[in-house]
Amino acid sequence: MHRLAIFLLCIAFVAPAHALRCGTGVVSEGDSTLELLQTCGEPTLKEQTERQVSYRIYDRVHGRYTTAYDTVPVEIWTYNFGPRRFIQRITIEDGRIKRIERGGYGY
Repeated sequence: MHRLAIFLLCIAFVAPAHALRCGTGVVSEGDSTLELLQTCGEPTLKEQTERQVSYRIYDRVHGRYTTAYDTVPVEIWTYNFGPRRFIQRITIEDGRIKRIERGGYGY
């Protein structure tokens, strides 16, 4: 019974696989940039980029479907927590965390 209680306590403090722990807080995919800033503070680096998104539309002139493209702005925030922790790259789209990637050790 004692081991089970310790095990459950440890699980409660483990962050999900696609999450980032900052101090006592955790952010995960789907969280807002506001939550990220409140939990982890300002990133070491902010990069602005974009990606193309395709979608189908009906072309009435030619009577068929065609592919159109939109450009979606993307931000990549990099957190460097020092040489004892991994660098974290956070991809943000539409004000939400889309992906959290772990890099090598920080500096």
